[in-house]
Amino acid sequence: MNKIKGLIIKDLLQLKSYKKTLIVFIFVFVATSIAQENTRNTLTVMLTLGLGMFSIATFSYDEMAKADRYILTLPLTKKEVVLGKYILVITSTIIGAILGIIASSILSIVITKEQPIFLELVELAIGSIFGIGLIQSIQIPFIYKYGAEKGRIQVFIAIAVVAFLLGGGVWLGEKYGVNLFDSLMIETVVKVIPIILLIATAIIYFVSFQISYRLYHKKEM
Repeated sequence: MNKIKGLIIKDLLQLKSYKKTLIVFIFVFVATSIAQENTRNTLTVMLTLGLGMFSIATFSYDEMAKADRYILTLPLTKKEVVLGKYILVITSTIIGAILGIIASSILSIVITKEQPIFLELVELAIGSIFGIGLIQSIQIPFIYKYGAEKGRIQVFIAIAVVAFLLGGGVWLGEKYGVNLFDSLMIETVVKVIPIILLIATAIIYFVSFQISYRLYHKKEM
């Protein structure tokens, strides 16, 4: 475990250069939340998504520095290298969700003078964790397969195709008098089955890790 901890510390040191960008990111969404008086929703979602996506930047740093060639000369297995990345990504996402709940609660009290609905914020955070977890679980194997830059392009294409299919489904539903969006409202699903969403998130991360490990194991350094 200490070896994986060392990998995570290495990645965190790489992300220090993103510190100013992260601060600006948080400031923009705090300001937006204050202006729109929508503190509970905006910050919880955006901080969860934001911190989750920032951690993905470590793949680009490793690729540019060809860090894997050096890392694999250390007493580390390829499985531990991949596991370290997943621990960092998942932990960053959870921290983002926690910070989002705290920041949204504080702004609700200070700005709108309302008591935050804690359960609602937790449910929203779970939905956000599931959403970003789904994206990350697709993105990381693509990165291991095609590299950081090409992998990002492949993911954008995949997301665009999914969005196109969903949009087409909604359009067809409306054309024939069926409102598919109402029947698939994420907010409703989160309120009804948050535990199932967490289990689903754990499963997709696990499956994604297994795929990523197999791709990385076969990769020539």
